[in-house]
Amino acid sequence: MITSIGYATLPVPRIGIVNLMPHAEQYERWLMPQLAAASPFEPVWIRLNERKFSLDDPAHIAQNYVSYADAITAAPLDALIVTGAAVEHLPYEQVRFMGELDPIVRAAADRGIPVLGLCWGALAVAHLLYGLPKNVYPTKVSGMYETDRLVADGPIASVLDDRFWSTHSRYAGFDDEALDRSAEVRAVARAVGAGTVIAESLDHNVLMHIGHPEYEGCRLADEYRRDMSAGLTDVLPPANVDLSQPVNRWRSHSLIFFASWVRLVNERVPAR
Repeated sequence: MITSIGYATLPVPRIGIVNLMPHAEQYERWLMPQLAAASPFEPVWIRLNERKFSLDDPAHIAQNYVSYADAITAAPLDALIVTGAAVEHLPYEQVRFMGELDPIVRAAADRGIPVLGLCWGALAVAHLLYGLPKNVYPTKVSGMYETDRLVADGPIASVLDDRFWSTHSRYAGFDDEALDRSAEVRAVARAVGAGTVIAESLDHNVLMHIGHPEYEGCRLADEYRRDMSAGLTDVLPPANVDLSQPVNRWRSHSLIFFASWVRLVNERVPAR
């Protein structure tokens, strides 16, 4: 796919999206509107053989998802997104699709294309590429958190507000001390109560956002009610969320974050 800007004809980047969220179709509906402010790109939805789409319409998955091998057959991918997954409480060696995900992430890094990890995907990318450990929490980190930008340089950090809202729903997070000792990765933003929110490789090629910038405004309240109905005892009410009238305070952050990352992808697309 190509697009014209002025007199130049530019290739539209092919972005592979490894969708590991429990409800794949629902996640598509969350993620794609957040990318609406971005430059044009072609999403390539990738399925893993060990990722069972038991909560989704099989016909939808068959029509819209391809294996990684098929995804790179027609043309190379220009970037890779790894989404969250409901496995953050498990050791990496117990995640059944980790062995399949590993070579996909490493192939992207070896080729030097931009990689974006979201929520558990951020932890997985950090573990696979840099050996960074995670911390598993006794209670769920859930809610909206005021987040401070720590650095001001780079294609992503330079466009973030000094302080912004980020949204979280997870049982694990970065080991901040290990991250700070790394010679390959740096923290970009942190929040009291949520730890490191955004991290990146020093060459800005690998980006990790441990929140859920793609979430809709009511999602945290809905998850809390779901967890209470399930009788979970390790869940507190989401921080800074009015359960009776939840509002989305992270939308502007989400739009600028994703648009800036896709712009970076476009800048690095080789001529085809």
